[in-house]
Amino acid sequence: MRFSDTKVFTYRYEFEPKPLLTFIKDRYQVLAQDATCAFFDRIRLNGCDVDEKSQLVSGDVLEYTHHRADEAEISYTPKVLFEDEYLLAIAKPDYLPVTPSNQYYYNSMAILAKEYFNNESLTPLHRLDLETSGVLLYGKNKPARRLFQMMFQDHHIEKNYEALTFRRIPQKEINGCLYLSNNSLIYTKQFLDTSGPGSSKTIIVRQEPWGQYFRIWCQPVTGKTNQLRAHFAAFNAPILGDKKYYHDENVYLDWYIHRDLDRVTDRIILKRQALHCSSVTFTHPVTQAHIEISDHDNPDWLEKIESVL
Repeated sequence: MRFSDTKVFTYRYEFEPKPLLTFIKDRYQVLAQDATCAFFDRIRLNGCDVDEKSQLVSGDVLEYTHHRADEAEISYTPKVLFEDEYLLAIAKPDYLPVTPSNQYYYNSMAILAKEYFNNESLTPLHRLDLETSGVLLYGKNKPARRLFQMMFQDHHIEKNYEALTFRRIPQKEINGCLYLSNNSLIYTKQFLDTSGPGSSKTIIVRQEPWGQYFRIWCQPVTGKTNQLRAHFAAFNAPILGDKKYYHDENVYLDWYIHRDLDRVTDRIILKRQALHCSSVTFTHPVTQAHIEISDHDNPDWLEKIESVL
């Protein structure tokens, strides 16, 4: 199967007044260099045409037309790690997002898998960050999705990760609440509060020196956004290649403004973060079989761990 080559995104603006052109160029990077009439032909504001003088106010509804041709053409063949009539597991590379977005719609794991396996019901069951490689599970139909999503919610699926960090983690178990801070210039960055009851938990299974860095084996018990990255950064041990959680926020801000990794790679060491979902283990909710799905030979991960030695 193949989806339409055109996708219309709808977005409700809820912020301070801003020129439409400024907002669109920030949000939809594919249009960042295009201020021509073709740019405005893609945008509708509250159902009306727009021009270079259009302004946004809170409550406005934007429609943006995105084309398959806007995204780089990639050659990607999914590597199947496990499959039965309920579940599909794929080895995720470190350059594709799981969830469709306004920049990576067709080049997302969700859409690529639906098209490749000719199954519109195929749906990712959990999240991996764009730059995180490893085991990615899909439900093959609605009843299967419901079963496995409940297992994730009830922490009945054991997730095993590996990471390369700048420093050793002093804790065997990390607990706390993750929150956004107004004091950070990175508005989506999570911070860890260990002072009260925790809603996020990570177990450090093993760690050892890896060249001048550390290789960490861990199990995130919960699945909060950016959990491992934020947990490690809280102990001054950010993951190699992670711009967002590097201890100096100017690294991420420099990259965000210029979109040039070469400007910051000398500090973060790798061009993509060194985080990998190496395996998942669970009791199958239908067959009751013990299932372990591994992705130990993922080339993206192997290249990273070998490159820093």
